[in-house]
Amino acid sequence: MIIAGIFLQNGGTMSDRFLMDGHKLYWHLDRVTEWLRGDRISPIHIDAGLSKGCNIRCSYCFGVMQGNVYEEGLESCFPREPLLRYMRDAGALGVRSIAFVGEAEPLVNPHAYEAIVCGKKSGVDMALGTNGTLFDTGKQGEEALEHLSWLRFNLSAASPDAYLRVHGRDLFAQVLEKIRFCVAVKRRKGLDVTIGLQMVLMPSNVDQAVPLAVLGRDLGVDYLVIKQCSDSVDNTLGVFNRLGEYDQFADRLKEAESVSTGSYSVIVKWRKVTNQGARAYEQCLGTPFLLYSSGNGKLYPCGMFFNHREEEFCMGDLVEHSFREILESDRYSGVVDKIRNLDLGGCYVNCRTDAINDFLWRINHPPEHVNFI
Repeated sequence: MIIAGIFLQNGGTMSDRFLMDGHKLYWHLDRVTEWLRGDRISPIHIDAGLSKGCNIRCSYCFGVMQGNVYEEGLESCFPREPLLRYMRDAGALGVRSIAFVGEAEPLVNPHAYEAIVCGKKSGVDMALGTNGTLFDTGKQGEEALEHLSWLRFNLSAASPDAYLRVHGRDLFAQVLEKIRFCVAVKRRKGLDVTIGLQMVLMPSNVDQAVPLAVLGRDLGVDYLVIKQCSDSVDNTLGVFNRLGEYDQFADRLKEAESVSTGSYSVIVKWRKVTNQGARAYEQCLGTPFLLYSSGNGKLYPCGMFFNHREEEFCMGDLVEHSFREILESDRYSGVVDKIRNLDLGGCYVNCRTDAINDFLWRINHPPEHVNFI
């Protein structure tokens, strides 16, 4: 009951058993306590890119602001040896999870599968977010499924025509084939991997929410998550200036949620879908807990800096230096301090670190009479 109360208070719903619309720092209070003491901590989680290219071009792609050069970047990948060293170092330093998501398509990198296995064997929970078109249906794909905590297919359309409109390529049938393969392997081998779909919600594709919820149920995946579209304050993707419209989608999103069953969840990130980009904190404090590495091996405090003020905020190059060397460097601590003093007015809205920042800000700014609980 105590855990359930914390869960619901911090963004979870009874259908969101993964707490996708909140944060999980309550389950890592050891690391939070170290941070409050002023210790230099290892991050709990890293979002890691593996390439700078992608074979499709989604209409909502935030990677366009992060140096994703799409088909021109298909040969630009995180090299094998530094990548595997990164995974081993992460485990040795106490990193608890890594998700291969990044600014481009991870599976463009031929070493992605080996890195998943290496990371897991090093003691790190591993995850993969992919458009699915390149997922291997042979030995490498099966081995990855055996070592992943979760696998998420980025799919924001429920028909061939809609897929072409939203994702820019005629690959809908191929994606469904890969999803069915993964579900079948999971069932045949009795694997623990959680398989889901992710819809990035824009005003232009809200018509796909309910059909996609039905499709996910029929495919046999574990969940569909419907999330907001992140955009720059400059309205690069044409969404920032339309955030006020998201309230109009509530009935359709609730209809999508109603497709949930006992074994399949449709999860709407209501907090971020409806907050219109508002922040309740004044500092970015979450960097020590959540780091980002780009597809070229550079380490950053935020994905916003992959292609913006990158020299100023790059913490180090994982191709040239070990993760341990970077984490223990003066450069790393200097960037963390700089982020704490950053004007958040120029940051993109509803970032990955948003919920963590809110929690840490509250801890750092206790109410008066705190002992009267």
